[in-house]
Amino acid sequence: MRNKNIILIVIGLALGLAAGAIGTYSWVVPAEGRDRSAENISGGAETGDEEEQTGGIIRLNETQMAGIKLHTVAVRQGSLSSSIELPGEVQWNTDRLVHVSPRVSGVVAEVAKTLGQRVEAGDLLCVLDSKPMGDAKMEYLADLGRFAVAKVDFDRARIVFENTKKLLKILDADPTPEAALSTAKDLPVGENKNKLLTSYTRLQVDRRNFHRTTELAKSNIASEADLLEAQGAFDIARADYLSTREEIAFNLRLNFLRAQKDFDLAETDVQNSERALHILGLSNKETAELAAHRKNIDTDISRNELRSPITGIIVERHLTRGELVETATQLYVIADLTDVWVMGRVYERNMRNLRKGQKAAVRLDAFPGESFEGVVDYIASQLDPDSRTVEARVVLKNPDRRFRPGMFGGVTVFYDRQEAASATIGLLVPLDAIQRVSDGYAVYRVIKPGEFEQLSVRVVAKSKGFAEVTGNLKVGDELATGDTFILKSVANKEQMGEGDDD
Repeated sequence: MRNKNIILIVIGLALGLAAGAIGTYSWVVPAEGRDRSAENISGGAETGDEEEQTGGIIRLNETQMAGIKLHTVAVRQGSLSSSIELPGEVQWNTDRLVHVSPRVSGVVAEVAKTLGQRVEAGDLLCVLDSKPMGDAKMEYLADLGRFAVAKVDFDRARIVFENTKKLLKILDADPTPEAALSTAKDLPVGENKNKLLTSYTRLQVDRRNFHRTTELAKSNIASEADLLEAQGAFDIARADYLSTREEIAFNLRLNFLRAQKDFDLAETDVQNSERALHILGLSNKETAELAAHRKNIDTDISRNELRSPITGIIVERHLTRGELVETATQLYVIADLTDVWVMGRVYERNMRNLRKGQKAAVRLDAFPGESFEGVVDYIASQLDPDSRTVEARVVLKNPDRRFRPGMFGGVTVFYDRQEAASATIGLLVPLDAIQRVSDGYAVYRVIKPGEFEQLSVRVVAKSKGFAEVTGNLKVGDELATGDTFILKSVANKEQMGEGDDD
């Protein structure tokens, strides 16, 4: 027993020297004793009766905390029946990535946003001085002018068409010339009114003269020659009225159709000119403003504004004032960093266990000791013939924009074989949160900053990055990761100081 203690003291002194380089730590041994049971250290499932045990409290001051690297991770609930380990690289979520290029060539006149700035959808990015844009705007304004004239002509033709039909309907009732003139006086018809009413009046006069001459002839007051002359005048007046009516009705229809055709063509030209402006990038609001001020001479007719299509961060900028840019020039790259993709590759032997929707734990080299939860949302349909792997994608939430494309790390994808009786739900912690101690394993629960409690745990199963444990833990407990060997060394040092002297 004394030899054992000597060996432990030597080990403790070495560990104590490491701890002493950082500072003096306090170790508080609880009043109650502990009965620790040995555990299998092979890393597989372990047997034996479980006892919930706790260690002591370790307190570090601010200076001591500054000398070591500790992180925290929460205890999770899940199954460690099986897992797949993948190398991972952070990439943009290309569904939330936009390349901004001009739709028309021009010279950069203004740069409103630059690299690293956050922009909202619709924010002005830059302004180009573009001759093609100016030409398209002027064509649109010219078409608007032609359309305005065609609309006036069409409206006039429609009024004449409708009022002339009303006048013809009035004359069909065979009113007196005086009544016809009185009824039609408020109908704008143009020259058609004069032609129709003149012809209709002559017809009515000659009709009455013919009827009067007929009656006089019956009484032998009028000669046959007078009757024939009156009848001839009436027939001529009737033929003239009918031909005038027919000619007016035909020309009226023809003129109306021509005016309607000209109007439709002018309207189509305006619509096509506006569509051309939309193709060049102008919005409905911008074309409406251009139309509203078409009578003003616009010195900025060639101005072309480029606006952000999404809300995000400008991650690339490729333009300078005075630079000539073409439609193939990529001016900006804007990324919505709400989430990112972590791309990994799965060997074909593991493909049978990979499914969309599986939970994944991502560890990045840039954040040692931390683990981030994601979800598998894509598995490639084609196997890479060279590497014999399939690409898999994990979506990782990025609310604080900590994750950047190009970061490397690892991905652990957990899958449960429901048909296996051993697939159970338990408490999961990262392997780097666990320390091997003399009587098994221990973790260090964070009580508050600088204060930790050593807890004995029993390791049920292990994967490459996680372990399923039992002990005095619950879901959500914050455990220390990182330089936890310092906490372990302090505990061992105090325990050896209390050892048996036999």
